[in-house]
Amino acid sequence: MVTELYAKWQDYLFLTREMKKFLFKQDLDLFLSLLEQRESLQVTLEKLADDDYYASPEGKSLLLQVQQENQKLMGQFHMAFNRLKKQETVSQAYEGRLNVAGNFINDKT
Repeated sequence: MVTELYAKWQDYLFLTREMKKFLFKQDLDLFLSLLEQRESLQVTLEKLADDDYYASPEGKSLLLQVQQENQKLMGQFHMAFNRLKKQETVSQAYEGRLNVAGNFINDKT
C-alpha cells in the first residue's frame, strides 16, 4: 500500500506541475482538465491515507514537495487571474470608447 500511496502522490505532484505550465501558457481548457484529474486523484489519496507513511522521512519529503508546488501554482494562478482581470478592464474601457464614438457618429448622420 505504501508503494501505491507513493506512486499516487507522485502522480499528484506531476499533475500539479503540469497545471502550472498550462496556466502559464494560458491554456485554461487543459488546466481545468488537469485540475479535474487531480481532484479525482485526491479522493483516491484520501482513501489510501497512511499516517505511518506521512510520518516517515520519505513521506514528509514528498508532502513538502507537493506543498511547495502548490504554493508555486497558487502564485501562477494569482498572476494569471490578475492578467485576465487587467485585460478585461482594458477591453471594457476600449468598448466604452467605441460606443461613444459610434453614438457620436450616429448622431451626426
